[in-house]
Amino acid sequence: MNLENMFYIPENDWYKLQAWAKLAHDEDKNEISGLMTAVPQEDGRFKISDVEILKQENTGTNTELDKDDVAEYTMKYGMKYNNPDMKFVWWHSHHTMGAFWSGTDENEINAWENNSFSLALVINLKEEYKFRVSIWKAGSLPIEEHYDTNLTIERKHPKVKITDAMKKQYKELCSSPQLNYRNVNGISNHRGVVWHSNGNVSTYNNRQMALNEQSLTVENAFTQALEKAESIQDDMVSGTIKLKDYRLEVKSFNKTCKEKKMPFKLKILKGNQHEIMSRLMTMMPNELFDWDDNRIKDKCETIAWNSQFGGGGWYGY
Repeated sequence: MNLENMFYIPENDWYKLQAWAKLAHDEDKNEISGLMTAVPQEDGRFKISDVEILKQENTGTNTELDKDDVAEYTMKYGMKYNNPDMKFVWWHSHHTMGAFWSGTDENEINAWENNSFSLALVINLKEEYKFRVSIWKAGSLPIEEHYDTNLTIERKHPKVKITDAMKKQYKELCSSPQLNYRNVNGISNHRGVVWHSNGNVSTYNNRQMALNEQSLTVENAFTQALEKAESIQDDMVSGTIKLKDYRLEVKSFNKTCKEKKMPFKLKILKGNQHEIMSRLMTMMPNELFDWDDNRIKDKCETIAWNSQFGGGGWYGY
């Protein structure tokens, strides 16, 4: 049997995944993750089922499962099926983004390394997906290979349904990191509220907030920085600028970050022009940054994915 025909998921399980993804996006604009089982069947295929979410902390661009809950899930279904050939599937959503493997996803896949193979699935709200089979060992041979292959969805028609029980479970198990910090202009931001240095408070809509010196926050500064970084990346990859000019752009960019006391800067990639171009071709724009604080990173990336800002801003673009 070919690899592309070996894995299937019943429609009830598929639409349960879609329901969890929609619920997380509707409630918090966040990703969500969980585990499934992959159990061998008599016809030689693996059935992907037993969709569950676990206790986790999520943002718009990242999701982290509780290790104790992972251990409890694997023990429960390991005892239920008592099959040495069964596997577990780590799944997560990319809500409105495309279905792709981010650097964080790759790290999570690597964490599931074992003595045979592991499985991973990413979905989005358009019902796009990527399903990966990672081979770690073949017998006694250490062979690391990753295959993005087909997952057969056995369905007749779409039927995403979010139940009250799911809503309750989501509230119990899923949380977002809480941040409270002050930027260089004396403005502290926390969950949609801006506290100015004079003690007055005002609420705002992230999509309509003006990008000016008075209302500047780290989140919308990063959105502008992300656009600029992507522009530099595109120019280098397309050959519009040479290596010398690319390095000058990065240096100038990081100087601005330092002057504005931002908690991020562009990574300084080492190598010749061909090596740097090759790396840039495989990197997402948000992966070009180094951060002082990963909590702020998660918050800023969430805003960047879910907000749309006009021209102008902290960097002058």
